[in-house]
Amino acid sequence: MLMLVASAVLASGCSCESLRLRHALSEVPEIPYVVEEPGELELERTLRSGPDMLRRDVVEHFETRSAGAHQLALVRQESPSGTADVHVVYDAHGLPIRVWRRFTTPSSDDPVGRVDLRVYALGGDEVRLARLNPDGSREGAGIPGPRPRVVIGPGRGLLSVWIQRAHLEVGGRLRESALDVTEPLAVLRDVTLIRHEGREVEGLGLVRVYTIYGREPVFTDEDDVIVGDLLGLREASTVAGPLPDPMPDPGPFDPRILP
Repeated sequence: MLMLVASAVLASGCSCESLRLRHALSEVPEIPYVVEEPGELELERTLRSGPDMLRRDVVEHFETRSAGAHQLALVRQESPSGTADVHVVYDAHGLPIRVWRRFTTPSSDDPVGRVDLRVYALGGDEVRLARLNPDGSREGAGIPGPRPRVVIGPGRGLLSVWIQRAHLEVGGRLRESALDVTEPLAVLRDVTLIRHEGREVEGLGLVRVYTIYGREPVFTDEDDVIVGDLLGLREASTVAGPLPDPMPDPGPFDPRILP
């Protein structure tokens, strides 16, 4: 359930030409953090399982920050199946240049569990990846293709950055190269964002409706910030009752931590 977006990939129908697989690099690349300040908070939201969602124990917090010429997006999604942390740095044009992604999966002998840490550098002739595997080994990889203009990650909140940059009218669509880090190996593929007619959603009121991969609509407010989806994820303030207990702390949410 951590990868709420990933299920759409399985039936995306994307062509083989638009999907580019990674290859091994002889050395693990050094991908330093490029921002020296934490940035000023622009927006933050907490999403959680709504009353109609099959899983009642998913919580997602996301926020965006302005840091000089950069925009930062931070996402944490928790469920009993693990914790996903994602930090994306965007340039002055709203295009991603670096992704920090950490998954932790609990095990019977460790409540925090196994850690899969990856850092991606976006630019140049290919996407470069440095990875710390759950078994402690390190590897480097490359994904050839055009520079990704979009990052698709765990949860829904990260889509707000793309939707706001796209600024589509109803019926509009935008097809761009996207790095999907929900995949076990991560892939670079062309993905289409479409804006549909708005609808009334119980508990949320009138929302804007968007799809990626042609299915599983997500809902935004009038500022194009994600507030829920068709599967039943909802802005936490609209759902009665306390949030589920947090998962065991996997350590600092610090994009400077490298594989």
